[in-house]
Amino acid sequence: MKIEIIGAGSLGLLLAGKLIRSGTGVRLWCRSGEQCAALAAAGLTISHIDGREPVFIPGSEIEAVPISEFPRLYPESPGDWLVLTVKQGVLHGTLPELLGPLRESEVNVLCLQNGWGHMELLQKLLPAATLYTAVTTEGARRESPVRVVHAGAGQTSIGIWGGGETVRNQAAIRMADTLRSAGFSVLLSNEVKAMIFRKLAINAVINPLTAIWRIPNGELLSTELRVRMMKELYEETAAVYEACGIAYEDSLWNDILEVCRATSGNHSSMLADVLSSRETEIRWINGSLVALADQAGVDVTAHQWVIRMVEGMFVKER
Repeated sequence: MKIEIIGAGSLGLLLAGKLIRSGTGVRLWCRSGEQCAALAAAGLTISHIDGREPVFIPGSEIEAVPISEFPRLYPESPGDWLVLTVKQGVLHGTLPELLGPLRESEVNVLCLQNGWGHMELLQKLLPAATLYTAVTTEGARRESPVRVVHAGAGQTSIGIWGGGETVRNQAAIRMADTLRSAGFSVLLSNEVKAMIFRKLAINAVINPLTAIWRIPNGELLSTELRVRMMKELYEETAAVYEACGIAYEDSLWNDILEVCRATSGNHSSMLADVLSSRETEIRWINGSLVALADQAGVDVTAHQWVIRMVEGMFVKER
């Protein structure tokens, strides 16, 4: 099997490195030629937060190509799977043009984005493709273009977008087995939309507050004021889900608290973006909840407030 990974950030580097180490063919599509050159020269190092020995992939074993070359090179030698690890801003911004040559392709596409709204976009861009969405709790932090920290092992759930019995799909089974052989815990599910909304709720409560206060996840639980703000965001989310007929478990609030405890030392992806002066995904996380709330006539003042706070950190003239 050959896997094409678009996006050489934290998750893309982690997936690529562990898959290459397990013997899977990988082509990694990077934003810049400089990162490709750095990977070729220095290789890729995966370190572990628990102190285990780092994993090193020599540059000679890494096929890294600038994403600008994708429309020219991919059709000549397409892989078996296309894995999208870029963030929502890239997916909505520059990726549609790059994916143009695949419009009639029956490629299998696995999407690992946070938030909501990207799968509908991909359906329009790639009508002949089989789209899979994945929800993962793997922790990864990129330290440099050639170094990534595996910040915590998690589970990845994969399902076919729009329905279908993923558990009987041979392509999905093979992909899951490939990821398992690389050391990932993988579940095939026919309830992936419910998992997306569960993760959306978790991200919408944790990510913006850690970004605003610039604290690791566990610090959200350190004061009553912070927990109250979390609860306010959660209650608005639950009200939106109820108004829109979106099912969620009674344990969701406790699950959010447990995620904070289990990832207490981790920086959320939104905090990492803020600290690096990058665009965040808040418009596709909290913003998607606001859009659902508008349709259902639900007041979500707290979500609107955190959106303004996060987006106001890096206002750019357009």
